Amino acid sequence: MAAERVTAATPLRVAVPAEGQVRWHAIGLAFVLTAVFSAASGWAALLRHEILGTGYLPRGGVPLFLLVVFSNAVLRRVFPAWALTRTELVFFFALLLAVAAVSGQEFGIHFYLNLLGLVYYSGPQSQWFNMFTEHVPSWLLPSKQWRDPAILWAFEGMPAGARPPLGEWVVPLLAWTPYILGVYALVVCLCGLFARHWEEHERLLYPLTQIPLELASTQDHLIPPVLRRPLFWVGFVLAAVPLSLRGLHLYFPQVPDPRLQRTMAELFGLAPNAPLFATGPLTAFNGLLAHIYPEMIGIAYLLAQEVGLSLWLFMFVRHLQVAARIALGQDMYHAEFLTYQTLAAYVVMAAGTIWMARGYLKTIVQETMTTVARRLRGEKRTPPPEAWALMGTALAFAVLLVWGRWVAGVSVLWAGVMLVGLMVASLVIARVVAETGIYIYSAPFRINQVLFEVLGRDRLGARNIVLLTAMSWVQIRSTGTMAAGYLSNAMRLSSTVGMERKAAGLWMLLAIAITVAVCHGVIPTVIYEYGVPKLSWWARSAGLNTANLIGQYLTVERPMTGHHWAGMAVGALICWGLMKLRLTLSNFPLHPLGFVTWMGWPIDRYWLSIFVGWVVKALVVRYGGYRGFGVLRPLAYGLIVGGTTTLTFWILLRLLFPTSESLIYD
Repeated sequence: MAAERVTAATPLRVAVPAEGQVRWHAIGLAFVLTAVFSAASGWAALLRHEILGTGYLPRGGVPLFLLVVFSNAVLRRVFPAWALTRTELVFFFALLLAVAAVSGQEFGIHFYLNLLGLVYYSGPQSQWFNMFTEHVPSWLLPSKQWRDPAILWAFEGMPAGARPPLGEWVVPLLAWTPYILGVYALVVCLCGLFARHWEEHERLLYPLTQIPLELASTQDHLIPPVLRRPLFWVGFVLAAVPLSLRGLHLYFPQVPDPRLQRTMAELFGLAPNAPLFATGPLTAFNGLLAHIYPEMIGIAYLLAQEVGLSLWLFMFVRHLQVAARIALGQDMYHAEFLTYQTLAAYVVMAAGTIWMARGYLKTIVQETMTTVARRLRGEKRTPPPEAWALMGTALAFAVLLVWGRWVAGVSVLWAGVMLVGLMVASLVIARVVAETGIYIYSAPFRINQVLFEVLGRDRLGARNIVLLTAMSWVQIRSTGTMAAGYLSNAMRLSSTVGMERKAAGLWMLLAIAITVAVCHGVIPTVIYEYGVPKLSWWARSAGLNTANLIGQYLTVERPMTGHHWAGMAVGALICWGLMKLRLTLSNFPLHPLGFVTWMGWPIDRYWLSIFVGWVVKALVVRYGGYRGFGVLRPLAYGLIVGGTTTLTFWILLRLLFPTSESLIYD
């Protein structure tokens, strides 16, 4: 069998399997560990809102991978036939990436709580009495009666001795699961379609993949070389000490708090919420954050200099634009104007990404169609490597439309528009993560809400608004962990160690299916056993917030105005101009992705850490050249691994011994 093809049937033997091969026991271990991780992650997210899978280099995944690497070193010593190869270690991390956020922000803590909330907040105790459930088919809900135990017990507690009414979930979960898996299949195939072009033709950096590749690299040693570098452990300690002091402070207040997360006002000796500027245009900079994240400093050091510069600089450009609007007498709707600029930037960036890959995509389409035509005539022909991704994307899209029409009863047209929006956002976010490596990022808008605001309540109708909102709880409403960012990195890791992308994509889909099954069992059980009022601060209000959001769209018409269209025009022109300059001038110092990512809570919290990492790299390259940059790279790796590992340790401790505050704010 060719070395680049993944095979699960390789027999166990002492001889090391060829690169790209994965044995059955490695596959079994990967699925078991990812399932356990998903169950623990869902439980932690519901009870404490500690999101172990957050981050495109998952914070809980890095220490788990370290544990596997160290255990594998012992196994190589005592039982080498069972030890994992570099390919198998990377395969495990790729699967972990694929499922890391599914049970948390990506799906698990939205879908079940919001499904229950649709019914509970349609009851007479709510201002939205009878506004939601009449639009949803009965087979998509555990019950349509708010007093049914399947609904009431989740919010008001189970009677003593009662068992969770999980049987009421069987039909709705059977109905919803094809849609859930179809959405993930669509994103997996979309990432697979562009993977080779980005890796081989555009040569994107994929900075976050450097960490698992370094940790999986043994080079005939039991311990990876990076872990034997003193600078790695210096970086690890530099990240671990302040986070540990913060953790100790939560339990022992006499321990000084390093206060890694402050406002800019606090840095100037003011109260946390005090304004930096009392009046005038510069009030646009009030509320600026000054957070330090060691892992983001390390990531920023690994980035291309124009990318690091653009990420923090455009955040300031955003505030300057608000200041200019204030100076011109515009005192309202700044956030809307900026959001619609970003929305247009997404469309332009997606269109530009497709345009740059047009020759590559055209070849795939032509060769795939020729292969299909010849095979229908009984001729043999080998399809292009990306044929699976192209056909999978089309098939998944079609299946989702059929499901929407015949299972949910939603408009095919509007469901199709929303799914196209998902593909646009996924393509851009995958690109952002592949080039900028930003630790957490997602679109600063929700795709379904953009659809509602652009089209309007009257054109869509109440039924479509309710059902499209429910369909958005898988990926489409995410504002922190879009699957495309994880999956693009997973594809890159797989191909780096010689795995065939088609096989890797199928294994990722199977891992996601197992994780969804784990969520179906674990999350409803936790909800009933504890009750919504005893869940985390976020989970307690999730259903109500969603009900209020839908209710507002059903009762208030929000027409598009010239202000919104002007924002879109400005955003499109800026993004197009930056892309044009980037392609025309080889030394142009700004990257258009800086503008795309300029808005949202992640960049507001990460900008200072990105600035620090960028400055350090600029100084090192200026005075030490790229040789000096390479010498300090283990220090950056240490910051990243030390930050994620230490944070996970304190998260796990806080799950067992709760504190009044969180260690950090994501």
